[in-house]
Amino acid sequence: MNGQPEIELLQAEVDENDESYFRVLVDDLFIKYITVEPGLYSSEDMCFGPSLVSLLPKFPPGDWNDGRVAKNPKDGRPHFAHVSLTRFSGVQNTWHETFVDYSDLVVGRKLRTGIYEVRSSSFHDIVIAKFARFPWEIQYIETETTAYQWIVGHDIGPQFLGHLTENGRVIGLLLERITDSRHAGAQDLEICAEATLIDFDTAQKCDNRELLSQELENLRICLEDSSGRGGGGLL
Repeated sequence: MNGQPEIELLQAEVDENDESYFRVLVDDLFIKYITVEPGLYSSEDMCFGPSLVSLLPKFPPGDWNDGRVAKNPKDGRPHFAHVSLTRFSGVQNTWHETFVDYSDLVVGRKLRTGIYEVRSSSFHDIVIAKFARFPWEIQYIETETTAYQWIVGHDIGPQFLGHLTENGRVIGLLLERITDSRHAGAQDLEICAEATLIDFDTAQKCDNRELLSQELENLRICLEDSSGRGGGGLL
């Protein structure tokens, strides 16, 4: 489209019957968040970056990072009904001394939603980036960041390498990449207490022995789950 900047789709949360959300990179410099109202585009088009980019209306000029695409009441065509410079929330517990901006990353293989292998000038090796794709995911990253602070020095998780930022706010974390690991299974029940673990986005401290005992009793069921959703790694 004439006058349209260069747009790269980074992440998407698509629902053809409800609002869809997109995180895009504009001109290799600016990250913007776009909400698309339902009924404007098909899920197939919205999930495929080049199709979405070709369908989006012309980006409004000015300094904005939050836009909403809706049907224009005058001609029924999609248009940017609203744009604003929004101050999105970020992780508050920034306990580590290292901060790396998203723009410094060379993003590689996607491991799971919001989790990628990345390279950065701050690290010699490939590391893992886990981040909030959209503002409502920040709380999960906040919880996980705090959990890694709890376990520093206890050798029960990959090394926490730093905070990942976007325009000054912390949106994620950077972790050591562990290559010689596998998912734990039922046969590993007795050694799980000594295992390396990941995924602490719902972790919480607990001194209730009854609850802890119940969790241990349910551990075998979790280990027998073959879906891979838990993401726990065993060294």
